[in-house]
Amino acid sequence: MSGSWISDRPAAEEHPVVPLGLNEMAVPRISILASFGTIAMLLLSAIWLGFAASSFLDQFEGAFAAVAEDDIQVDGRWTWEATLLFDGCDARNGDWSWPSNLADQDDIFWFPGELECVWEHQGVGDYAHLAIHNVDDERALPLSIEVNHAAISIDGDGQSAVTSIAAGDAIIIPLRLETLVEDVEFTIEIVHVSLPSAKVSLDVDMFSDGSDRDRHARGERMNVAYEVRDADTNEVLDDGTLPATAGEDPMCNTEPPVPWICYIEGFGWGLVGLDADMQESLTMQGTDHQILLPPDLAYGNSEGHELQDTWLLFDLKLEQLLI
Repeated sequence: MSGSWISDRPAAEEHPVVPLGLNEMAVPRISILASFGTIAMLLLSAIWLGFAASSFLDQFEGAFAAVAEDDIQVDGRWTWEATLLFDGCDARNGDWSWPSNLADQDDIFWFPGELECVWEHQGVGDYAHLAIHNVDDERALPLSIEVNHAAISIDGDGQSAVTSIAAGDAIIIPLRLETLVEDVEFTIEIVHVSLPSAKVSLDVDMFSDGSDRDRHARGERMNVAYEVRDADTNEVLDDGTLPATAGEDPMCNTEPPVPWICYIEGFGWGLVGLDADMQESLTMQGTDHQILLPPDLAYGNSEGHELQDTWLLFDLKLEQLLI
């Protein structure tokens, strides 16, 4: 007896037996190998990322690790100080007396305390020179610099910067006038990046000399007339006229440095901010100013030099811009 539901084909044709070899190929060997390779790559990537993260954290903690106040203090003062190189600075808030003889100070600091300085400018684009001194001979200093006035920038790059000063070293950072102001007072704060309460302040009284010159020396070659004196005795040590660069002189990177001025780090930086009009720069009629250099920025690094401990007072006059 037959019906529509009864197959007229053999059972083996309706339900064929699948060979064992075809079951094995359902998961190809190459896929298994690829899986193992992927797992291995993931493990290696995880190890590499973990190592990189660990290295980054070590570097980050090394730069910004918390420090104890005692580690960055000497006799109750933070181990850094700040000044403008312009002659004309004094005790901030009248908190201390100016030394009668700068070279005879027994302290490791340049000055007995924080300062306030005068900056007489000659128009937009004029420069001053901020000097920061690390008195710690063993520890580098990571510092944040903040200027609290929008008219003043740190070398044309905003009102804040982060820098590091090597142990026992001093650096010079140009400040630039960005907008015309007649008379303004502002403060520069130099703060330890790991301890915001560790702060050294420098007050600046800036005013115009009534001129608005259009060329302000920064990285330019010039002929400069100079007279250098012992800041304590007023003895004239040298004078003359020479070509020099306002800022870091490329000739000072030669071995050995060619000009004698390369041995006085602060001399070239002291030229920054000398000014002239375009016409004056051709007719030998630039501006002049005085800078006061502590030994660290003068001959302090020249072991055995007769002026190694001498503070130098330079009278500088721009005679001609060469480029």
